[in-house]
Amino acid sequence: MVFSHPFFVYAFLAVLFAAFFAVKGNAVRRGILIAFSLVFYGWGEPVYVFLMILTVGFDYLFGRLIDVYRDPKMKKLWMVLSVAVSLAILGFFKYTGFAVETVNALIGTSIPVPKIVMPIGISFFIFQAMSYVIDVYRGDTPVQKSFTRLLLYVSLFPQLIAGPIVRYKDIEDQLDDMSVRPFEINDGIYRFAVGAAKKLLIADTCFAAAESFYALTDVTVMGRWIGAVFFALQIYYDFSGYSDMAIGLGKMFGFKFNENFNYPYASRSATEFWRRWHISLGTFFRDYVYIPLGGNRRCHIRNIVVVWFLTGLWHGASWNFVLWGLFYGVLLIFEKKFFLGFMERINPVVSEIISRVYVAFITVFGFALFYFTDDTAKSIGYLFGIGVDGFSDIFARSLFMGNLNLLIAGILFSLPTVPFIVKLFRSRFKVSYEARRYVMTAVSIALLLLSTVRMIGDTYSPFLYWNF
Repeated sequence: MVFSHPFFVYAFLAVLFAAFFAVKGNAVRRGILIAFSLVFYGWGEPVYVFLMILTVGFDYLFGRLIDVYRDPKMKKLWMVLSVAVSLAILGFFKYTGFAVETVNALIGTSIPVPKIVMPIGISFFIFQAMSYVIDVYRGDTPVQKSFTRLLLYVSLFPQLIAGPIVRYKDIEDQLDDMSVRPFEINDGIYRFAVGAAKKLLIADTCFAAAESFYALTDVTVMGRWIGAVFFALQIYYDFSGYSDMAIGLGKMFGFKFNENFNYPYASRSATEFWRRWHISLGTFFRDYVYIPLGGNRRCHIRNIVVVWFLTGLWHGASWNFVLWGLFYGVLLIFEKKFFLGFMERINPVVSEIISRVYVAFITVFGFALFYFTDDTAKSIGYLFGIGVDGFSDIFARSLFMGNLNLLIAGILFSLPTVPFIVKLFRSRFKVSYEARRYVMTAVSIALLLLSTVRMIGDTYSPFLYWNF
């Protein structure tokens, strides 16, 4: 089931609302959310609901064992076993085929590649369950003695498929208190509507534009770069749109998820970009990989390389994702050792210009690496004029002019343009709280209507991060 489908919005969500708010008790509301979350996840592939429940069962057991034992060695043993089981499940479903293909390519064998269907969103719910056990081991959060509460934490449908990765300690209290205030529902609907508009009105349109450029018969440098720009816009609006919808849905049912995006395309460096893009994943790798390896204190270059190798591999079982991760790892080392210090020493205006151009280039190039899972080297070569039919042609230029308005709108709204306009308006006009609420409601209705028109008119369009 997908958020951006009329059935989800006007059937599944409507029935869930009616059931959830028809009762008052916390236990009943938890049961309703669990039931609907399991239906949501099992809609396309019911068998994997049992895999998720089994994963939660393992981590529930390991958490209780860590809590029971007082011997530090035994606590560590149960934590290590928990992580090993979680990674084994993830590795089997996500990386078995990739590992066999790599072995065949390296040593010339012809081992049959198993066709294993990867459960949707497995990377997200495995990471959440794993983080819970590690936090219990560290003493960062108390053990959850209720299996149903832990199941609700992992299976909660808004963030189940594509994040944000929610830490147990951030919503521990919310698992007990199922009360929802009216303004939270209002805020949640508004945030959901904004996310739906990002996905349906912008991301899917950018996808069509990118595909049009990549489908041109004559390969040109201009066509490939503009296609890469549209893909960079698509993946931002697609993923940040999902996060907005997830955060909005969470608010509607009384859950407060942390922000996952903070206008990453307004960054001045790759370092800043990764503090703003997929914040929950960056935080996960920082807290559970980078710092335990030694962080900045010991072998920090090695630690950065390990983290970014794993970050790339987490995104997909393909070497282009690993290259994409290592590309950013090298950039972060370069910035740490040279670039950021150099930018601080030069003229501020020159520094601003260089930083903006630099971030635009590395972002578009990076997502080009991300896009091309096949013939990666050849496709990247096209960006630099290798094997192309020329710099541009009439077809690429015509397609560019036909999508120019979309390009401008996509870039403008990917920057903090709307917050700037709102702040400017508020500084000049005094607007009451009630008036702001009316405006939010009107905007929500308008965006949902426009998005619904797009839902009905278009074919099925899954979120990109469902694959990860």
